[in-house]
Amino acid sequence: MGTNLKFALLSMAVASSVGWVGCTGGTEVIGHPDAGSSSGGSTGDGSGGSATSSGGKNGSSSGGTNAGTGGSESGSGGMAATGSGGQPAGSGGSDSSGSGGSATASGGASETGSGGRMASSGGATGSGGSMMGSGGTAGKGGGTGTGSGEMMMSGSGGAPSGPINVLIWNNALAYGHQARTGAIQYLKARESTDNIKFDTTYAHATSTEGPSDTSFDASVFDDTKLAAYDVVFFLDTTGTTIDDNMKDKRRQALQDFIEKKGKGFVGTHSATDTYQGSTWPWYVDFIGANFQNHSNAGTSGTAQFYKNMTHPILMAANTPNPWNRSEEWYTFTRDPLSSKIPGITILLTCHDTSMTQERDTAWVHEMPAPSDGGRAGRLFYTAFGHSTSAFQEKAVMDMIIAGIKWVAYRL
Repeated sequence: MGTNLKFALLSMAVASSVGWVGCTGGTEVIGHPDAGSSSGGSTGDGSGGSATSSGGKNGSSSGGTNAGTGGSESGSGGMAATGSGGQPAGSGGSDSSGSGGSATASGGASETGSGGRMASSGGATGSGGSMMGSGGTAGKGGGTGTGSGEMMMSGSGGAPSGPINVLIWNNALAYGHQARTGAIQYLKARESTDNIKFDTTYAHATSTEGPSDTSFDASVFDDTKLAAYDVVFFLDTTGTTIDDNMKDKRRQALQDFIEKKGKGFVGTHSATDTYQGSTWPWYVDFIGANFQNHSNAGTSGTAQFYKNMTHPILMAANTPNPWNRSEEWYTFTRDPLSSKIPGITILLTCHDTSMTQERDTAWVHEMPAPSDGGRAGRLFYTAFGHSTSAFQEKAVMDMIIAGIKWVAYRL
């Protein structure tokens, strides 16, 4: 009996041991990666199972087809649900919200994930992206998201990374300011630090105070040629500045540059003594007003923010407020806000020791957006700039540079 009892007990121990080994390393878990929930299986929820296992087809574990890592739904690299790499939501998948999924996954094809198509960073309006995603079609790295990536609009990198191309136009057909040529060297000194390229191909290189220009080449005011620029800068222009024997074409090209192409325009000082009265009504409404009168050059005066204005140009330039300086201070034929084209915002007003009435001296004009949904053209104008010395003042130059960046959608 003692021997039989010992043998029975030994048999029970062996059976128990075999059963324990089967639970942890049996065929379902390890030997058949295509079935059940074992690691590498096809349907279970163990590591590698097909439903939720790692590398499986359906579940939620790592590598599963549905929710496993690499699974087809939400697994990493899989196809559909919410795991890392699943197709809808997985990393590198095509559909949902996982890392790389196509809808919201990272690197996927569709919505908000990193590399998805729709709402993550890097799309067309994102930083270099097509819309909003970072490098993807719509997700982070996608084509329509908001992060860094492909094409164009409002995210970091959505704007072009090259320099702002500015056409300097300084033709004076009435009074000629020497500053229209004297300022150029100080503008060009800011090219490398501010990522701006000033093109003076069509600008006068020398001038004296008073006399107007007798010859000019306005052929640049053409749809094709203007397409090379982001901004047109009327640097102390006067008179019917771009009018040659093809004046209708010249004017239409500038108007389309602003209204249809959504490009930028900057004007200094006598840009408002350009197209006086009824010579070109659109221009007057665009720039806001015509010059009327001025104090003597070098008169002391003070400019200040209009109604505690906090515009990006003033903030970026760290514009003094109040701002005491000497200038040939302008008055205008009307309030710029009375323009028939809406969108003008006053930035600075001023008064001086000769003419104490408070009046406008710097403003912006954000034109109505075109009907095709494109961006609106923009203008920045300051009455500062009678003398070359004005462009040697850091605060003046900082404001003009900030104005250039703002009209070019780089601020």
